[in-house]
Amino acid sequence: MNKERTISDFLVEHKGVRPISFHMPGHKGREDLFVKCGYAGFVRNFVGNDITEIPGADNLFDPQGTILRVKRNYAKLYGVKHTELLVNGSSAGIIASILSLVPKGGKLILGRNSHHSAFSAMRLGGISPVYVRPEIDPANGLQTCITAESIEEAIDENPDAGAVFVVSPNYYGVLSDIRAIVEVCHERGVPLIVDEAHGAHLKFFDSHSVRKRAAENLGADIVVCSTHKTLLSFTGSGILHVCSDAVDIEELQDKLRMVQTTSPSYLLIGSLDVNEQIMERLSDDLVASWKEDLKYFYSRCPKIPGVELYTHDMLDMTKINISMAKLGLSGEELGRQLRYNNIWIEMVHGDYVMLMTGAGNRREDYVELLRVLSMLSDKYAYEHARSSHAENADFELGVNDIPTKKEKVPLYLAEGRVMYNPIIIYPPGYPVVCPGEIMNMDAINYISRALTRGESIVGVDDEGEVTVGYEER
Repeated sequence: MNKERTISDFLVEHKGVRPISFHMPGHKGREDLFVKCGYAGFVRNFVGNDITEIPGADNLFDPQGTILRVKRNYAKLYGVKHTELLVNGSSAGIIASILSLVPKGGKLILGRNSHHSAFSAMRLGGISPVYVRPEIDPANGLQTCITAESIEEAIDENPDAGAVFVVSPNYYGVLSDIRAIVEVCHERGVPLIVDEAHGAHLKFFDSHSVRKRAAENLGADIVVCSTHKTLLSFTGSGILHVCSDAVDIEELQDKLRMVQTTSPSYLLIGSLDVNEQIMERLSDDLVASWKEDLKYFYSRCPKIPGVELYTHDMLDMTKINISMAKLGLSGEELGRQLRYNNIWIEMVHGDYVMLMTGAGNRREDYVELLRVLSMLSDKYAYEHARSSHAENADFELGVNDIPTKKEKVPLYLAEGRVMYNPIIIYPPGYPVVCPGEIMNMDAINYISRALTRGESIVGVDDEGEVTVGYEER
């Protein structure tokens, strides 16, 4: 009898092919990096490190010893007032942040490109959404930044909003002008939460840069970071920074206790500890090497015929966005070709693939990426160009309160219905339709085309149904 392939089988096999990872997590599976930094005992004792809250290990919800020290060390490392450790991912930090600042039944101003956890927080708190649209790059249909002007307009129209929530950088690496948004928010007495899940490294890149981009440096009140995405902690771990007196820390901690497990993984807590220690001692060296590798790549990649790099004034250059549409490769096909050559990308969006670099990448990763791109350039040099330009999803939708009761209806019959759940296309993972928005035919047709293309969509089930607010009949 043949044994079915399991997750553990896949993990062992995947490690065995020695993948070149431009996908999260940021450590890129490099055990040797931890060993070199002095943490061989930690990474080689995985099973033994899997404990719960035994004497001497401290308590995540009431830290008095080692965990308290890690929290204080992170606060010092990032130059913030207070830090909490996250073992349920940044999602837990985002939910707790929103619930701690926005009263039950209140309003939250947020970008339409927000993470699913922000919608969960609104539902848990009975919070009404005030959606702000990100800018769209007309050249390729990609979402870019949330502007200070759009936030200002939203606050002026909703002065009773409890907080503003902005994702920066977004999934492609485009940052919003957090300093300008902070000025708008604080002039009007509204706290700002920044979802910096993709930017835990920005603080260290800022250390040797005149132009500051980390939200911790720009006046945000709460900043939530996924240290596992670009730095060295393990997947599912993160940190939440309190940066101002506008945040009631006890209230925030109370909300965190509601959404974090009472049996926290000490593998994650330990990895957060190790990440802090490495970044405190070696961040200058790690970032210098990282920057040099990026400089090496960006100086050579444009010389490869048919390759285009996405550029934007507010782009975090650790996110590499590549298109070869000029040579006839759609984003999906380019992604498949890279994976076939053992280069694992983060996501596809339109014509582009996005490669997420991290602290664990090394020079040979970039060398191999350039080699494969050059090989593909030669292989497809005589193809006719085609484009899978990212379709513009910036259609106008009405907004209502998020429903409290739900039902399912076929997508094609959802016109005019208020959405209960978001509809999210992966990648990149931002919503096409948000909770509380009123579905229209533009959105229905857009989603239908994505389904026809075989894209992964959360919010449309196998029967083609979506979840909307319940209507009495």
